Amino acid sequence: MLIKTGIAFQAFKYAIYALLAINTAAFFVENFNSVGYLYEDGLKNSDVIVAFVDAIDTGAWLVLLVMLELETFVIPDEKIKGWVDRTISIVSFICWGLILYSLYGYFVSLSEPYGYIAYSGSDPCAAAGSGASLALGLDNYVSLTAENCRTLADGAWVHKSHNALISTENLSIMKRLAWTDVLNAAVWVLIVVILELEIYLKSSKLIGTKFFLAYKSFKLLLYAILLIDVLYWWWLGESLEAWDAFLWLVAFFFIEMNMLAWQQETSKKRAAGQIA
Repeated sequence: MLIKTGIAFQAFKYAIYALLAINTAAFFVENFNSVGYLYEDGLKNSDVIVAFVDAIDTGAWLVLLVMLELETFVIPDEKIKGWVDRTISIVSFICWGLILYSLYGYFVSLSEPYGYIAYSGSDPCAAAGSGASLALGLDNYVSLTAENCRTLADGAWVHKSHNALISTENLSIMKRLAWTDVLNAAVWVLIVVILELEIYLKSSKLIGTKFFLAYKSFKLLLYAILLIDVLYWWWLGESLEAWDAFLWLVAFFFIEMNMLAWQQETSKKRAAGQIA
């Protein structure tokens, strides 16, 4: 199937995909910078999914997005067979494995904010220059100095496993960010499961049925949750996460447009008796 659309529309769509690739690199840099603070004794293989969960998750989603673009827009239906079909299936399967593993990584990452205990020392600033770090948020650490330790004046918490301190306010934000990550990742998994089912079940056969309307409504609800996540991240000051989440919504708007056109096209072919 090949959908005829304007050059400007296609250019904008692929510009969004390119921006998502840039975000993947940005998440890798962010994750990489936090590794030195979180894993002072070195990064174990079992810790990679937690340490680089944002980069791995975003990268896997980006490749899966490309697979969906190929299935629903670029490659004609009659050519999705043989080695083409097998290649798309294998790559999608690997992506799904990484995405589900990343979802597990997000759940494990919840242990980070909940690993902090109330600081029992007399003055947290005494740890400045000793190798201790200051957590400013999720995956955001800096070395503790005499200047930035002032943020701990209203209460301090310490994570003894990697000698990190955090203020009461930032700890609250860290917990909310961690749970938002889990919710966002889980909702995206549900959405793409529905999209894959639409492709597998040849959903054009279901247009107009109660089942079709039900799962479309459910998917709309899921997208609404993701939009709330965007606004929530922005409100918490997490501009990269908010921007990335917004771009993903725009990207999947294009996938939904592809799906709609594909459903209409196959429905017409079925009505004309060209396909079963």
